Amino acid sequence: MITFIAAFNMPDASDRDPAAFLRRTALLIGERMPPVGPEPRITVAVLPEVGGGWALLAPEPRLGLIEQVVTDSHAVLLFGDLQGESRASPASAVLRAWRSGGGASVAALDGNFSAIVVDRAERTVAVISDLLGRRALRTLHADGVLYVSPHDVALAATGACPVEIDRASACSIVAAEWSIGGRPLLARVEACDPARWLRFRGGRLERLAAPLGLFERRVDARDAAAVRERTDQIVDSMRENARFAAAGSHEIQADLTAGIDSRAVFALLASVVPAERIVARTTGAADSLDVRVARRIAALSGVRHQHRELDLPIHDDFSRHADLIAFHMNGDSSAKRAIDRYPSWDGDRPLNFEGGGGEIFRGYYYARPGQYRRVARASAGDVAAFFVRKWRRLTALGFRSPEPPAAVRERTLAVVEAMFQRSPDLHDVLDQFYLFERYGRWGALTSRFLWWRTFSPYASPSVVRLAFSLPSPISTHAALHDAIVRRFLPSARSILVNNNSLLPLQGSGLPRRLARDLLYVTGEAWRAAAAWRGRSVKQRRSADAMRADAIAGPLHDHARDALLSRDSIAVDLLGHEAVARLLDEHRVRRQHLETLCNLLGIEHFRRLVTSTAAAASAR
Repeated sequence: MITFIAAFNMPDASDRDPAAFLRRTALLIGERMPPVGPEPRITVAVLPEVGGGWALLAPEPRLGLIEQVVTDSHAVLLFGDLQGESRASPASAVLRAWRSGGGASVAALDGNFSAIVVDRAERTVAVISDLLGRRALRTLHADGVLYVSPHDVALAATGACPVEIDRASACSIVAAEWSIGGRPLLARVEACDPARWLRFRGGRLERLAAPLGLFERRVDARDAAAVRERTDQIVDSMRENARFAAAGSHEIQADLTAGIDSRAVFALLASVVPAERIVARTTGAADSLDVRVARRIAALSGVRHQHRELDLPIHDDFSRHADLIAFHMNGDSSAKRAIDRYPSWDGDRPLNFEGGGGEIFRGYYYARPGQYRRVARASAGDVAAFFVRKWRRLTALGFRSPEPPAAVRERTLAVVEAMFQRSPDLHDVLDQFYLFERYGRWGALTSRFLWWRTFSPYASPSVVRLAFSLPSPISTHAALHDAIVRRFLPSARSILVNNNSLLPLQGSGLPRRLARDLLYVTGEAWRAAAAWRGRSVKQRRSADAMRADAIAGPLHDHARDALLSRDSIAVDLLGHEAVARLLDEHRVRRQHLETLCNLLGIEHFRRLVTSTAAAASAR
């Protein structure tokens, strides 16, 4: 477990001991954190000239996720890591960027990080995140004090944060899978945003624009040679990042499925790491499509392949695991992820390459036949309505009050309007929404689950900026996945993607688009025919089917107790009868897994933060 709490400009700093305050805060957080991993080690850095400092709790080893540097003029606390050569000393690289160009220069760095930069002479504090914002910090500004942490529970431990749940954020998590706009579940907490950085001085908090660097120097769509050259730049950048990430690791694991993103990442990895150091891994039944295709691709490159089946937990493991996830994701995550093996910190964990973020290069929100044309001429309101229609639970669940769903719609429209201001092109807006919302927020788990040591070559701000310099729509011009596999693993090009698509058909052009649509339609027809003939019954159940059985069976009583308690968020949002009906229907038909697990994730967070705040008030 790693967390920190930073507090600056404390009231009456001359009369209070910053070190004592931070140690008390650190001890309290240590008492309230879920008991995982080695015993935490508490270190305290006090900067008297700014009236504060930070308390850092970290087990040994520190997992390399937090680094700090303190000089006579500045101090930097960095959460995360940088890519490329700066990976070796990221806090020092942040300090160099700050000295050269301030917050905007830090925000332009390539990595997956957030940083606190203290100017000790100017008595200012800056809080900055990278372009994707998956490690964005949380801030609480109360009574002239700025508290900063990756974890809302740590903010509650200060005693300065009242437990007031934002019902619109909770509604968004239940309906859309994450809180739109990144709005925290705690109403008084603010999440840092990639489009701005914070500056704190004299008790006042300023929000300054951070240029995103998107849509600059775009390639002309009619210049095919320039498009190919830019695509090659993206491939080379991803490959170099993969080389830096893999350096020093004896064994590298690669998530490999029947999908397109993991295949390209596997090809990249195989081009920079010897086959004997790679292990391809797939979760699922031995006869599942993912396992069969992954085993075949691994064999083509002479790489070992392993598969594992889902480990269903007992009740106590599920509860502890759900607490752990709620703590790290600040309640903005489904407890479905806790229906799996409880994490272990035994031994050295190998670095795991995965394909998170790859959808940006293939049009996540307009990849299906017909979607491309439906959104071709739409306004911000049309796009917001498009997303709301996708989140069917927003209307189907029947929330007790119309206010939370209305607030979710308003937040969605505000997010889309901001994206239209950066580019009026519809596909740019949809790609931004995937990047900053779907991946940057919903997909942040690989950055915040510190027991997952993962790396995705797609999740690079420099790679993303190169991608957005391609002509719109990015997905039909880049053909990135095919370019990677064609260069580094050409024998895998002919293997169908998810049993219904071919890599050589990626990219632009009417013939390719018609062929993709035809493959998709025939693939859907084949699946329907197989189901009609009863073949689907012979296949092993999916991981989600097993999770649904767990919620309906051994975990049902826990779910019922948590969700039907008098003060639960579920009852507040939906009402006691509606929640009981969801539980009963799921027990019979296994049809409410996502809804119940999203509610459970929020409820575990609410209980954690409530007990932490109560302990703080009793000090």
